[in-house]
Amino acid sequence: MKKLIVLIIIVLAGGWALQNYTGFKAMDYAKDFWQKVDWSKINIFSNNKTATDASKQLNIFIKDGKFTPNFNAVEMGIKATWFNEDAKSHTITGDGWGSGEIVPGKAYSKIFNEAGDYKYHCSNHPSMTGEIIVK
Repeated sequence: MKKLIVLIIIVLAGGWALQNYTGFKAMDYAKDFWQKVDWSKINIFSNNKTATDASKQLNIFIKDGKFTPNFNAVEMGIKATWFNEDAKSHTITGDGWGSGEIVPGKAYSKIFNEAGDYKYHCSNHPSMTGEIIVK
């Protein structure tokens, strides 16, 4: 802890020296940066974890010609994201909803706000199936 405090003092003293004795305005740059930061998006200062709440996020990976996991029971309001980690393009196709082509390295997300049984498959590879049950 003492080393951290000493480091902070050295950095501040160096910034002050640069500010006063050179054309480099380090403190002005730091002040401008500090004012531009959107602190509402940084959760280290609060216990509000709505943006990163794991119970509201479901990650499904497409790899080796299958969805992993391919069966999930979740709560309403879940955001499901399919990540294509395969070498081929795939789709997420359900009854009345779908992703279109998901090329390798890309993802598709959908929020499930209504209870129900959501079965889906890949249009390009019909043997690839999955299911999300929303309670």
